[in-house]
Amino acid sequence: MGRGTDVTDFKRVYRTAVADEFPDQLNIGLLKQSSLRYGENPNQPAAMYSFAGTDLSELTNVRLVKGGKGGVSATNSMDVTKGMHLVGFFSDPAVAVMKHALPSGFARQHAGNALDDIYVKARDADSRSAFGSIVVSNRPIDKATAEAIASTFVEGVAAPSYEEGAMGILEKKADLRLMEFSNLDRMPRFAGDKDSSYDVRSLPSGRVLVQANYLCSVKGKEDLITDPLIKRDSLDYVVARDPNNREMKDLLTAWWINLGVRSNGIVIVKDGVTIAVGSGQQERVGAVEQAIVKAYQKAMAREGIDFDPIDGAVNRKLLKFNPLEEAVLSSDAFFPNIDSIKIAGAQGISAIVQPGGSIKDHEIIDAANEYNMAMAFTRERCFAHF
Repeated sequence: MGRGTDVTDFKRVYRTAVADEFPDQLNIGLLKQSSLRYGENPNQPAAMYSFAGTDLSELTNVRLVKGGKGGVSATNSMDVTKGMHLVGFFSDPAVAVMKHALPSGFARQHAGNALDDIYVKARDADSRSAFGSIVVSNRPIDKATAEAIASTFVEGVAAPSYEEGAMGILEKKADLRLMEFSNLDRMPRFAGDKDSSYDVRSLPSGRVLVQANYLCSVKGKEDLITDPLIKRDSLDYVVARDPNNREMKDLLTAWWINLGVRSNGIVIVKDGVTIAVGSGQQERVGAVEQAIVKAYQKAMAREGIDFDPIDGAVNRKLLKFNPLEEAVLSSDAFFPNIDSIKIAGAQGISAIVQPGGSIKDHEIIDAANEYNMAMAFTRERCFAHF
C-alpha cells in the first residue's frame, strides 16, 4: 500500500454549516464567587462568577493563599485560569509564564530536568515579557523553584501546592500573590470530556456570542495525520517524511500551546520550550515572520548580544547557533500560500503542524518536501480571537 492519508476533501469543512442545539431563549445561571480588585482596567469594576449547574469551579478550587496589592484583578484571574488550561495538557512537569492572558513562555520537562530549570527556561524564552508575569505550574512549587521565581519581578504564582520552605521564600515578596488549585486533570480539554459550561462573549452591539467550549481532538501522536495526501489534477501530493520522536513531542507541545494564543497564532518549540510565540496578527505569513524575528531577538537577548529591536533580527549572525535549527512550528489555521513554508524552511525549522484545508494544500506539501520538512495535519482549527 502506498504512503499517504487522503485529506483532499477536508477543506469542505470550512464551507459546511454545523447544526447547533441552542434554544431560542438561553438562561445561563451564574453564581458570584468573589469581587475583584478591578476588571481589565482600573475604571472597570468586576467580579468573578461560576456557572450554576456544574461542579468544575468547586473541583478546581482556585484560591488565594497570599494576597498583595489589594487582591486579584481580572487579568490575574485570566492568566491563572488560562495557564492552568495549558499546563493541564501535559502529564510531565510543565510551567507556563503568562502575560496578558497569553503564554509569553512555556516549558515542559525535557531529559529529566528539575522544576526550577523548567521554570527558568519558560521565563527566559521571553524574559522581557516575563516581567510582572503570572507563573503557573502543574507541579507543587519546591524551594529551588521558589528561589528562581523570587529572583525577578513576578505578579503571581499558581500551583497545586507549595512544598515546605517554598512558601516562606515567596512570602518575602510583599506584593506577590500566591494561588492554589485542585484537580487540574478534571478540567475539560479533549473532545469527549464532560463539559456543561459555555464559551460566552459579550459583543459591543448589545449582543452575546455563545458557543461550545473548544475541546481539542488531538490527544496524542495517533491523532495527527503525518502523511497527508492531496489529489489534484490527476496527481498525488504527499508529505514525504514522518516526524522523528523529538519532533513529534515538540509538535504536540506546540499545538497544545497554540490553543492559548490569539489568531493568527504561531508557536515555535524546540526541546519542549517555546522559542517564540507570534500572536494576534492579521495575516498568516506576518505571524510567521513575527515569530521568527522574535525567536532570533530572544536568543540574542539570552546571549547578551547587543541589537537594535527596530532593526529586527539583522544581528542574528552573531549568534553562536541558530535557535530555529530543528525547531518545530505550529499554526492555528491552514496556510493560504507557500510563503510561510519557504520562510520557515529557510530558517531551519524542520517540522510543522497545522490543520490543513487550504485550496493550495498541494503546493504547501510540495514546499515542505522541498525543505525536507515533516508536516502533520490536525484536521481541526484552533482560532481564538479574544
